[in-house]
Amino acid sequence: MKNDIIKSIKSLSSMLLVNEAVKRNIKVNHINRYQKEMVFLELSFKNHFEYIVGQKSSKTSATASYAVENKALTKSLLEEENISVAKGKLFSKNCNINEIYKYVKKIGYPVVVKKFDGVHGELVFLGINNKEKLCKFINEIFKKNDYVLIEKEFKGKEFRFIAAAHRIPANVIGDGSHNIKELIRIKNNDPRRAEGHQSPLTKIKIDSIVKQNLNEQNIKLDYIPNREEKIYLRKNSNLSTGGESIDVTDIIHPELKKIVVKSVQAIPGLAYAGVDLMTNKNISKRPTKNSYIIIEINSFPNLRMHHFSSIGKSRNVSGEIIDILFPETKCKIK
Repeated sequence: MKNDIIKSIKSLSSMLLVNEAVKRNIKVNHINRYQKEMVFLELSFKNHFEYIVGQKSSKTSATASYAVENKALTKSLLEEENISVAKGKLFSKNCNINEIYKYVKKIGYPVVVKKFDGVHGELVFLGINNKEKLCKFINEIFKKNDYVLIEKEFKGKEFRFIAAAHRIPANVIGDGSHNIKELIRIKNNDPRRAEGHQSPLTKIKIDSIVKQNLNEQNIKLDYIPNREEKIYLRKNSNLSTGGESIDVTDIIHPELKKIVVKSVQAIPGLAYAGVDLMTNKNISKRPTKNSYIIIEINSFPNLRMHHFSSIGKSRNVSGEIIDILFPETKCKIK
């Protein structure tokens, strides 16, 4: 039964939950295995039933799902709890563009322009430092969405918390002989990389965003980096766009952990989540009000980055989630 279920699931994060459930003698039924879309799983232990869509469970309420899918609403709920977020504002497609220009002038460049309900780094534009780029990316979002979220860009390192992982944007490191395009091909040959979410890491795609980011660095795909020269291909650090993760769970300051837990608790009805945090301070030091921001909260947390860190320990976050869903099985863990 387990092998049949595994073959029908294309998301590694969902497979990790299935593996953990089966290990505890929890029955798993992939109800919509006839579809390629996100998995819908029924988990049962004796007379206890739970349901999982992707990595989100029936323990998370509909209101919590709505709140975390709406980045502007998430920010409001976090601010209510005195948790630091990026200074920002939501603008409607029907607003006068001059309102946006006026607001950006007030908060100052650089800014981030993003879709208010995006996932996997979709339609998120970083490092915008002039009106021309601002207008271009706002219009790009308005082609597909009725709202745009404008935020003051926060400078720092980015981390994802279920455990704690430092996320690094897609990059290549020079060897002095291969150009960037060749280095991407070599990196994509890593057996840990595949298309989509089926493996620990995702293949790096050369697209307009990569070309634009290189152009901003005054280099092109045929540039040959020096030995050990690191070239960042994107600004966002999502694993889904070729990013990597370094486990840092053991060195996180306790106060930072409390902030992350408080952030999840700030969303009513949210059972568990992945929390994206950025900080300009060493993560082993006590945070201050201005040393961090919560970027967003994800009810579909990416588990693979914690189980298969590019560098550092593996963390069984799937086990922690099954603990929440089926606490009566904790003693059955080997």
